[in-house]
Amino acid sequence: THELTVNRASESEEIRFLFNQAQIHLGRTLGHDTQSALIMMLDTYGLKVEVILMLIDYFVSIGKQSLSYITKMGKTWGEDEIDSIEKADERIKQLRRGSETWKRLTEMTGITTPRPTRKQNDYLIFWTEKLGFNLDMIYLAYEEMADHTEKISFPYMDKVLKTWYDNGIKTEDAVRESKIKREEGGKTKSKGKNESYEPSYDLDEFVRQSMNDDLIYKPASQE
Repeated sequence: THELTVNRASESEEIRFLFNQAQIHLGRTLGHDTQSALIMMLDTYGLKVEVILMLIDYFVSIGKQSLSYITKMGKTWGEDEIDSIEKADERIKQLRRGSETWKRLTEMTGITTPRPTRKQNDYLIFWTEKLGFNLDMIYLAYEEMADHTEKISFPYMDKVLKTWYDNGIKTEDAVRESKIKREEGGKTKSKGKNESYEPSYDLDEFVRQSMNDDLIYKPASQE
């Protein structure tokens, strides 16, 4: 309740400091809902004051100052145990790298959404930092997905990239070679690293299972 929030603020110098700094960073007077959300991030999610302020600064920097955005990310950070300035700084750097990759991908594909969702950003970070794929390979996975469905599905692209990764396909040339082998009907079981790429999943079935993703792919009109 509002009374409890007021009492907490009056009893805790830490919370007063948090409210004051958050107000400065957001550039507005804090309402009761925002104050309650900040206390929840502190008490329930286990975030430190400095981490909460870094989170707020990040959202301000990308033009998203909505309480819902900040609270949802605060919950995620709590679950991921982002409990230090160092961990918060690394997470923010990851988010920014994901956003930069998204920006370049949209330029290549014509996607008009200005920023990735949290889930999409997680995929981008995983593909680039865990699997080691560059943007060109991600674009090829996008094209593979677009050849089979009109709906953009990051889970679908994830399946493609994981399959390439598992088969040692790490370059554009390797993708082309694997496609040539498939077209020639080469389904040999290679024992080396450059084994023929054969999707280990049913494309049509995967499309049906991936319909919960959130962007629509609209192929360019053809003359």
